[in-house]
Amino acid sequence: MAIVKCPECRKPISDKANLCSHCGFVKKEASQEDIERAARIARLKKQNRVNMLVYSAMIVFIAGVLAFYFGRNMTTATYTIFGTIGMVLGGAGYLFGRIYAIVGRRL
Repeated sequence: MAIVKCPECRKPISDKANLCSHCGFVKKEASQEDIERAARIARLKKQNRVNMLVYSAMIVFIAGVLAFYFGRNMTTATYTIFGTIGMVLGGAGYLFGRIYAIVGRRL
């Protein structure tokens, strides 16, 4: 008995199981084409999640740049602080997302 990944949800299941307990994918009734299609759909969903992380990080970074730029003329440093935090979090999120995407393609 070995642990394999479900073609649909990519969570660990037993190789003897006919039904995934996480998503309900029926392995016994599925043809090889169905299994490959489910694996491809799961891979595309994962890529979409990573892309949304990257896009969100870019939006946070741009908002940080704008807050920093327009807040530097204010009497309080609130916009400058929020701008700096936004730029740091957005830049770190972008780098994390890109590295995760590159490493994820190799696996």
